[in-house]
Amino acid sequence: MAEIVLCPLLQVIFEKVTSHVMKKIADNFGLQKEIDKLEHTLQIIQAVLEDAEERQVKEKALKLWLTELKEVAYDTDNLIDEFFYKSATRSRTNFFRQVTVLIPPPELKEIRRRLDMLAVQRLNFNLKEGFVKRECEVEGRRQTGSFVIESEVFGREEDKQAIIVLLLNGEGGVQRDISVISIVGLGGLGKTTLAQLVYNDERVEKSFELKIWVCVNQEFSVRKIMKLIIESVTKHKCDFLGMDVLQSQLRHLLHGKRYLLVLDDVWNEDQDEWDKLRISLSDCAKGSKVIITTRNTKVALIVGTIPPYCLKGLSHDDCWTLFKQRSFACGEGHPNLLAIGREMVKKCGGVPLAAKALGSLMRFKREEWEWLDVLESDLWNECEGESGILPALRLSYSHLPSHLKCCFTYCSVFPKNYVIEKDSLVQLWIAEGLIKSNDNARQSLEETGNDFFNNLMWMFFFQNVNKVGDSCVTECKMHDLVHDLAQSIAGDEFILLEHSLLPKHRAQIRHSSVVCGSELHTIPESLYEAKKLRTLNLLFPRGNLGEVPPNLFSSFRYLRALNLSGSGIKRLHNSVSCLISLRDWKSPRPQTAASPTTCR
Repeated sequence: MAEIVLCPLLQVIFEKVTSHVMKKIADNFGLQKEIDKLEHTLQIIQAVLEDAEERQVKEKALKLWLTELKEVAYDTDNLIDEFFYKSATRSRTNFFRQVTVLIPPPELKEIRRRLDMLAVQRLNFNLKEGFVKRECEVEGRRQTGSFVIESEVFGREEDKQAIIVLLLNGEGGVQRDISVISIVGLGGLGKTTLAQLVYNDERVEKSFELKIWVCVNQEFSVRKIMKLIIESVTKHKCDFLGMDVLQSQLRHLLHGKRYLLVLDDVWNEDQDEWDKLRISLSDCAKGSKVIITTRNTKVALIVGTIPPYCLKGLSHDDCWTLFKQRSFACGEGHPNLLAIGREMVKKCGGVPLAAKALGSLMRFKREEWEWLDVLESDLWNECEGESGILPALRLSYSHLPSHLKCCFTYCSVFPKNYVIEKDSLVQLWIAEGLIKSNDNARQSLEETGNDFFNNLMWMFFFQNVNKVGDSCVTECKMHDLVHDLAQSIAGDEFILLEHSLLPKHRAQIRHSSVVCGSELHTIPESLYEAKKLRTLNLLFPRGNLGEVPPNLFSSFRYLRALNLSGSGIKRLHNSVSCLISLRDWKSPRPQTAASPTTCR
């Protein structure tokens, strides 16, 4: 269910309206009265906004009120940005002469009229005034890397040993050229973690000349898998090699070698595609093994050479141990909290990701009523999910402060399994105004954004973290179910385009990634109708977009963030200069002659 979170955006607008720049402009042009009224109305709405956000799930009329407020807020933000931009680019004399062009009174009055109407309508909902600050502190953070931390895994030793026996002893003594072992289970159950435990075991390390890990996901491509295998072995990119060259190079690399290949998160049910891949993998030494992880039993039956290994949920005791590790990091808790915690764990259905997320949520709650509030939450009944995982994640999300909710939801603009660069993500948050100056004047926006990232990582909204050294995180991913949660909350405001179909209400789209794949080779014409787009991220892995249509940038004059770095665009139209609100700009490679000068 889509959710509207406006506290951060309203705060950004309020700070702009009350800024020194706005005060000076208002004084110069006799707009102080209008601006003062706007400021007053914003204060009235801000006072009840948190209560409105909390109650929107159950009250449809309130959700509609927030929807209208969101539209007005975005329009207000765009108008103020246009005002600031034009005031900064015109000479003082010219600026004074053309004030009516800069901010037509009808536009400002219309914004005020809409906000005034919403301020009056708030009285219909008996909203509580005041802001209850939610703290989402982080202490003693654990950071996971691409390799599993065994001390944080419980209840999987028997599963690990069973898979290792299959790897090392063959199928009942039979040594095939290639054996395929399938690990099957629900999302969030720990299939990838189990495969990582096996992959990094010392006995496995000694038994195979090559070990290769490939994350497959829903778009199954034989060419893509071969390319990733080659890159894993050679450590060199091979983006532009043809199919014949890839097959030849792969067979050469695997020739006569005993290898272990892990294909993680497989969905493909096409037997023919599997046969093509199997042929390319067959020139190897006897005893080579392939492990696949999948949620789909049919996939396991198609590709496996032995019956699939069906991964079950953790026992209650193991799930409880995992929950306690997160929620009582400093030792045992109060007996009453322990009893409530055990009841919570029952709702997790043996799913490790649910237990970890829920345990992290409870870590900083020490009052009995807080624990009971989570245990008795309606969210457990509103979405059954997969064995309790979605309600647990939804609860973790619902207890985030508004600024972290917005930062998390923003990540829905990326595709599933996309490697998110931490620094780039922080810059996108800054461009969208989701990070404001900290009360500590010595902390930069980037440092505050880094804190936000770490908070979300600790709550298990990010995983597969890569880092340099012991503490410097560089990139991460989102679990599929966490990504599903982000998309369900984001609604039509965030659109991931992997085909040419767009939702009917295109005016609501604010953020979009366009992904080049089997169904999409260019920017859909219909995207131009999203006139209020704020983020455009072009993800063309082969860098073959070519040229951007001349009207693209003139259609999106309110863009805050624009990423063309992987698009292969060789030339930009001059209309890129009309992007007056641009704050985060990643240009095509190599650098083009035409670049926007408005980035700030």
